[in-house]
Amino acid sequence: MKETLPWFGTEWIDNDAKALGVYITLLILRFRVRFATDIPVLCREEGLMEARLKPYLSIFLKDEKLIEAIATGKEFLNALVKHASFYEYEEALDTIETDFYAILKEAYLRHVNRAEIVGRISEYDATPLIRRFLSDVSSNRFSIGKITSASSSILLTPFSELMELYGLSEGDVRRFMEILRISGIMFLDIIPAPVLEKEFIESLL
Repeated sequence: MKETLPWFGTEWIDNDAKALGVYITLLILRFRVRFATDIPVLCREEGLMEARLKPYLSIFLKDEKLIEAIATGKEFLNALVKHASFYEYEEALDTIETDFYAILKEAYLRHVNRAEIVGRISEYDATPLIRRFLSDVSSNRFSIGKITSASSSILLTPFSELMELYGLSEGDVRRFMEILRISGIMFLDIIPAPVLEKEFIESLL
């Protein structure tokens, strides 16, 4: 419910750059940050959150838009810390992703680079393998229950299991992960909900 978080500014998601800044920040906080120890450091040390965000936002954005996205992500983090208690962080992040999912989804999918989903991995074409992988992720095969309310997920499966499941070598799996990351389908080991929707998976031809 939007009214449950009156501090969240919709001006932070009124264009794609800002929305991506908020969404990447939200997912990093949700999956890859220890609330008790990491968040105070990220807020206190100038430049640290920017260093976290820049590698992933630069997949989607360049120049002024990249700067705008990073600034918005940092502003969002500071507002979260100011207005929510430590015990409310996870619920607040889930609420924002769910309440504003349509906007976040559209911004994210507009910047997925489908042109990078090319080539062969072992005896597979990359695209059918990615479709199979995303279907497996969406069925919670790899995240062991660690998903958001909107269904964003984190890849917790070790390389060895991916190698066995798909019949790939270690080098093949590394190449596969690289395609997922440079296309924007996955960043770090996080797979955002928009690319796990059936409609997106089926659109990969």
